[in-house]
Amino acid sequence: MHPHLPPVFDTIHRTSTYAAGHHPVWPYAPLPPGPCWTHATCRCGWAEIAESHRDARVLARHHRRYAAEHPSYLPGTALRIGKRVHQADATGTHMSITGTRHGWAMADGIGDTPAAAYAAGSTAALASCVASDRGAVAGLLAATGILAGGLTADTVMVVATPLPHAHGDGWDIAWVGDCRAYEYDPDTDILTQLTVDHTYGQQLRDTLAERYRDRPQVLEDLAAAQDHVVTSSVATATPADIGHVTTTGPRRRLLLTSDGIHQYVPHASLVRACRTFSHPAACANRLTLAARYHGGTDNAAALVIDPVPAPVAAELVP
Repeated sequence: MHPHLPPVFDTIHRTSTYAAGHHPVWPYAPLPPGPCWTHATCRCGWAEIAESHRDARVLARHHRRYAAEHPSYLPGTALRIGKRVHQADATGTHMSITGTRHGWAMADGIGDTPAAAYAAGSTAALASCVASDRGAVAGLLAATGILAGGLTADTVMVVATPLPHAHGDGWDIAWVGDCRAYEYDPDTDILTQLTVDHTYGQQLRDTLAERYRDRPQVLEDLAAAQDHVVTSSVATATPADIGHVTTTGPRRRLLLTSDGIHQYVPHASLVRACRTFSHPAACANRLTLAARYHGGTDNAAALVIDPVPAPVAAELVP
């Protein structure tokens, strides 16, 4: 947890209900006519849809009552379209109604088309849902099924979920392509990159490191020109292609970014944002602004997840 978290975290399970125009988790799923569809959402990332406002309130009350008994997470998301025509970056957040399962995903659609945006949004939603129950690798592999159904678009992705106490109490991360995951330690002020880009540029760095040992800048210039070419993606992913890493507890602030963030924003600026902004939504928003400030023209997306280590009291309503 960030050291400067505000007291409002004591009411992390604050819910809202409102009329629905689309599904809160599956944005591309049309709602059938008839019922008075109503969203029920929570600050912790939980979201559900009901056939009436009364049913939505019942779901929200159930969530507040039972989710408070388990460790919680506060996610913050920000996306900017840049100079693209379509927003092909997307995030996915899933939390079970009882607060026992959590999953997050960041997807970056390949191309500037409606199909790329659809691919990113759909795969991120599915991957986060499956990962919350079966792990990050299973969530990413499940997303390949959407793109295997004849959709011509493709996307890269990073998926994250918390590990149970028996498996280290850390983060479970899986990825393909050049979306990244970082963990920020506020005690040492160090932001650690947990993933390794699956790009042709990174392959050049790995294979030519010894040859260019005395000329590192020459190698970096050569590799940077190929960083936009990914060597793995969701549509083509197999278990052997997927990058996978786990950490050990305690869990700290997790940052997921698309290449529209980390290709433009210097690492020192990433660290400064994680240090300065205690609220994850403010941190994510500042990172997307920093991408534009540093000349970014691509879609930019950031997802910041703050663990709340102890169960918090739920807001019960009569």
